[in-house]
Amino acid sequence: MRAKHNGFPGALLAAVIASLPASAVAASDVAKVAARLAATAPVDFTISVPRVMQMRLLSHPASIDVTPDDIARGSIRVTGPSVDLLVNDASGYVIRADLAAGVFAAVKIKGLASPLMATPAGALVAMPSMVGKPKPAPVPVEYELQLAADAQPGHYAWPVTLSLQQL
Repeated sequence: MRAKHNGFPGALLAAVIASLPASAVAASDVAKVAARLAATAPVDFTISVPRVMQMRLLSHPASIDVTPDDIARGSIRVTGPSVDLLVNDASGYVIRADLAAGVFAAVKIKGLASPLMATPAGALVAMPSMVGKPKPAPVPVEYELQLAADAQPGHYAWPVTLSLQQL
C-alpha cells in the first residue's frame, strides 16, 4: 500500500501511517513518505554579546598614613595592590584615575599599559583590547603619591579612584 499526501499535514499523515497495522505498510513506503514531507528553509540568526567592563581593585588600602618622613621625602610609594580587568570591547577602553584634592598633589601609577600621572583634575590612559586573548592575570600596580606643599602628618582616606570608560 502506498500512502499519498492528499493535502494532509505531515504530522497527521505520519500519525495515520503509524496507526495502520504493520502488515499494511512497508518500511520502504514510510521512508518514501517521510522523504517527500521533508522541508528545507534558510535559518537566519543573530548573536548579541553584552558589553562587559569589569574592574576589581585587589589589596588596595582604604586609608593611608602620612608621616613626617614622608613629608620630608615629598612622596609616598604604595606597592602591593593589583587591578583585575575584564573588558570585551574590541576597540579597547580607558582607565580614568582621579585624585582627591588636599594632602596629595599628584599620583603616578605604574603597571598599566603605560604609566599614568593624575592630578585632582584626573587623567586617562588608553588600554588595548582584550578581545581574542585569554583573560589576563591581575596586574600589579604601584602608586607614587606626591604630597602637597602644605601636607601635614596624619591618617587619610585612600585618595585614588580608578574607573573604566569606553573609548
